[in-house]
This record gives sequence, structure tokens and C-alpha cells, in this order.
Amino acid sequence: MARLVVEGLCKGWDFPVIDDLSITVEEGEFLVIVGPSGIGKTTLLRLVAGLESPDRGRILVGDRDVTRVPPYRRNVAMTFESYALYPHLTVARNIASPLQARGLPAAEIRRRVEEVARLLRIDTLLERKPGEISGGQKQRTALGRTLVADPQVFLLDEPISHLDARIRHELRSQFHTLEDLRRVATVYVTHDYAEALSLGDRIAVMGNGGRLAQIGSARELFEQPATLFVAEHLGQPTINALEAELVDVDGRLEAHVGSLRLPVASSRRDALARVGERRATRRVTIGLRPQHLRPADELPQGATLEGRVDIFEALGSTGVMIVDVGGVALTALTRPERTFDPGEMVTLAWDPAALHFFDPSDGRNLLL
Repeated sequence: MARLVVEGLCKGWDFPVIDDLSITVEEGEFLVIVGPSGIGKTTLLRLVAGLESPDRGRILVGDRDVTRVPPYRRNVAMTFESYALYPHLTVARNIASPLQARGLPAAEIRRRVEEVARLLRIDTLLERKPGEISGGQKQRTALGRTLVADPQVFLLDEPISHLDARIRHELRSQFHTLEDLRRVATVYVTHDYAEALSLGDRIAVMGNGGRLAQIGSARELFEQPATLFVAEHLGQPTINALEAELVDVDGRLEAHVGSLRLPVASSRRDALARVGERRATRRVTIGLRPQHLRPADELPQGATLEGRVDIFEALGSTGVMIVDVGGVALTALTRPERTFDPGEMVTLAWDPAALHFFDPSDGRNLLL
């Protein structure tokens, strides 16, 4: 087994798609790469798999530089979003295809195909063709073809994004328990932040221009986003982001957003004061996650805001409402059994220590 190392990788056509990207995925680590569509996630996987050639940089699997090595000699296996199954072959022969390409004995191929099929619960489908099975079964077949290859690196490109919610949940559970995935370096690409938080030992957020915006544990990225871009792409509903001005009021620091006066926690005040000494403006972008903004009876301690409910949605596991507070629209969460009517007045509570502060010019977190 081996780790995967990507160093200074660059790839572009009319514009940079991957720009000076460096990531190390340790042996046995499950790294999830998340970001919006078109940001370069799939291109990165294709570069590692050898389906594209980088303009600069290098790719190592273990101690071996595979940057210019053809795909079939990299010992890297990739599962595609579109399944990429051979329609004229049975499930068994689709799974067996990488082993047949390597010339393994027929008995060994049969043993490994049956073992993987049992693991993925498709052992009763081996004689069917892709047109005779469901989307979830097709995805399991594609995953089986990846697992059976016994590679040093697994690459999974949005493998369950187009399946229905029940099958996605079931396959996510399998990703947690499949030993074949958990003993090698695995890179899983998705645009679904819930998948990223659920699966990743670490999460890498790709930003605009094909650069790495931040990498770390789910907790690190959620609680200490390096930029507003990261904060907006990890969390659902998305973070409340508001343009504000920091103002000293009777020895206290407040963030003024129009008519709103939001107190700044003392734990943040000193750090912001030091930042303020280096900046010509006191304009900031503040961020408050909906999880930290709730009806006052659900969060008894903290500052409060009065507002009018514009929209309320009951989503089963939680309630989501958009509240007009002094002309500012804020998204807040409630317990799942709560309901609120449009036009209803509500008192929201929030913890000033939960506020994030970003530079409005470049989006960087001012407290990191």
C-alpha cells in the first residue's frame, strides 16, 4: 500500500483549471474533495488516474513518480459518475474487466469477482447486463470493478450524486465499512457538503481558479473556515453573510449592519483590534451560521434580535425560516416540530462568539 502525493499540479486550457495544487493523501485515509461544479475536481482525478497530462507538477504513488506513466501502469482505480459500464457485458464480466486486462487466471478472476459481489450485495445479479439492473445496482457494479482491481489508490468521482436519497444513504454507509476502501489512499469527489462531512477523514475545499482553498477535518473547516468561500460551501443552509462596519460604542465593539447593532464577543474584540491596526477600513463581512441563530426559547443564553418571519419550511429533521430583521434577511433554524406563519413576529437568539469575520476584499478570515 502507499500514499498519494500531488505536488504543484497545474492544468489549463483557455484558463487554469488546476493551479499549483498540492495534496497528500496518506495510506488508509479517506479524503473528500468538495466544491461547486466546474471547479476542477474531476480534472484532478483524471490527472491522478493518467487520463489527462499535467502542464506542470508531479504525482507520486508511494515513492514512485507516475506523472508520465500510462494509466494501466499506475495501480490507480477510478469509479466514474456515469458508471462507464460495458452494456454488452454481464455484471460479472464488467467487474472482471481490469483483472482480465492483467491476464490473471480464470479461477482467480472468478474468486475475486464473487468475493466483491457478495460484499456489495450484487452476487445475485452477476449474469445480468447493465440494462437489466437499477441505477443503484449499476453504481455497485462500477464500484465493484474498482475494488476488484486491488489498487494502491482509489479515485471516486461523484459516484452516488445522481441516485435517489435512500440508495445514496445506503451506499454512504457502505463506504464507511468497506475495508478495501479504508486500507488504501482514497480520494472521493462530491459537490454535496453532507457527503463530505459524513465520509471524509479530511475534507479539501477547491476554490476558484483550481486552487486549494482549505484542507482539514470537518470540524476545523466548519468552525474555522479560512475564507468566506469555504464558509459558504460547507453548511446547509448556507451561512448568513452580511456587510458590516465595526464601531466602538462606550468601550464595546459592535458590528453595524444597516440599523442592526450586533455585539462582538470580548474574545473576538482584541483580535479584531489588532487586525484593525493593519487595515485602513473597519468594513468587514460577518458570517453567522443558521445553526447558531434560533428562536430565543431554544437558545436561552445569548444576544437577541426581533424580526418578522417571511418564509418557513418544515424539512423533517429541522425547520428553516427566513426572518426580516430591520430590513436584513437572516436564515435561522428551529426544532423539527416547530411551525411559524409568514408575518409572525419572532425573537431570535444567537451567540456573539459564533460570529465569523472576513475581509470584504478577498474573503479571508480575519481571525486566522
